[in-house]
Amino acid sequence: MIYGLGMLEGGLTWDYAQLMIENDMAGMILKTLKGIPMDEEHMSLDIIEEVGPGGEFISNPHTFENFRCLSAPTLLDRNSYDTWMERCNGKDIYERAYEKAIDLLENGKIEDPLPDNIRKQLCDVLEEATAETEELLAKEKE
Repeated sequence: MIYGLGMLEGGLTWDYAQLMIENDMAGMILKTLKGIPMDEEHMSLDIIEEVGPGGEFISNPHTFENFRCLSAPTLLDRNSYDTWMERCNGKDIYERAYEKAIDLLENGKIEDPLPDNIRKQLCDVLEEATAETEELLAKEKE
């Protein structure tokens, strides 16, 4: 992800599925960077005391209620093989990523995140670069 999400071969190739997968990973990284909540509810010291040494937390209702808040990828699948085959029809992560990208392109709501003044500046830069390119191409033809 050095060159940007979705880029392959050192930036020579761009791939929609790769973008979706890396976006999933970036979301998990950002979640991790926010840190682990250390408040009384999340620490659950009372449950730790209740379970005691040698006990297990997997069957505790508190674990079930909170385990998804740690990481919730949309493409990475942590299920067993049988569950994955049932839920995903055997589609691998790239197939699901392409489907997600196509759905986003066809149905996603795209909001313009740029303020008007920044948009104008970018358009001005693009127009200037286009004019320079056309000028260089014209000189090459001479």
